[in-house]
Amino acid sequence: MSEDRLQQECYLWFHNTYPKLRGLLFHVPNGGNRKGREARKFKVMGVFPGVADLLFIYKGRFFALELKVFGGSQSDNQKYWESIVTQNGVNYYLVWSLEEFKDLIKKILSNG
Repeated sequence: MSEDRLQQECYLWFHNTYPKLRGLLFHVPNGGNRKGREARKFKVMGVFPGVADLLFIYKGRFFALELKVFGGSQSDNQKYWESIVTQNGVNYYLVWSLEEFKDLIKKILSNG
């Protein structure tokens, strides 16, 4: 399974399981390969390398979820972003499967 596919499955499960929380879990299209003018435009609009795949805001708390599949690892940019956001109180998680994602979301919601 690709990381993109894992992200799709996680997002769709959340979207369908928690319809009243729609809009609180989201993806910022921060990566990808852009060229020339578009890359410059996105950079001055705030693109920052390493931002987590999914961001979740719940009851005044902020969670960053970086999705990885077997054999994957964080890039240096992802490690740097993790360090700066955790120093500022963000809850950062590496998530390796749909089941792990489900368990994490249920834990977050039960501690709400």
